[in-house]
Amino acid sequence: MSAVARPAQDLPHGLNGALGGVAHELALLEAHLLRVQSICHVPEHAAHLDAVLVRELQTLDLVSQRLGVLTHFIRHVVATVAFDPAVDLTAALGAIPLQDMADRLTAHAADEEAPADVFESGDFDLF
Repeated sequence: MSAVARPAQDLPHGLNGALGGVAHELALLEAHLLRVQSICHVPEHAAHLDAVLVRELQTLDLVSQRLGVLTHFIRHVVATVAFDPAVDLTAALGAIPLQDMADRLTAHAADEEAPADVFESGDFDLF
C-alpha cells in the first residue's frame, strides 16, 4: 500500500496525544501490577516460599518500577515537544486487539476524553 501525502489539518490524530495515551496505558498497567504485588506480599508466608519463587515475585517489583519510569519518560518527552505533529494512526489503532485499550488510545490521539479503565470480571483463566 502506498502512502498518500495529506495536509496536516486532514490527519485525525495528534502524536503528543497518542504518546500521552501510551503513557496512560503504562500507568494503568503499573497500577494493576502494584495491586498484584500487594496480594503477593504475605510476610507470614515468606519463610515458606522457594527461593526461585521469591526471585520471580521480586520481578513484579522490577516490572512495576520500569513501567513507572517509562510512563514518566514518555510524559516528559510529550511535555518538551514544542508542537503536536498531526499523524494518521488509524491503521495502528485498528491493529490493537484489546478494544478497551484501543478506545482509550484512539481518544487520547484525537485529543478527546478517554473512557475509564474498567476492569470487568469475566471468566477466570488460570494461565
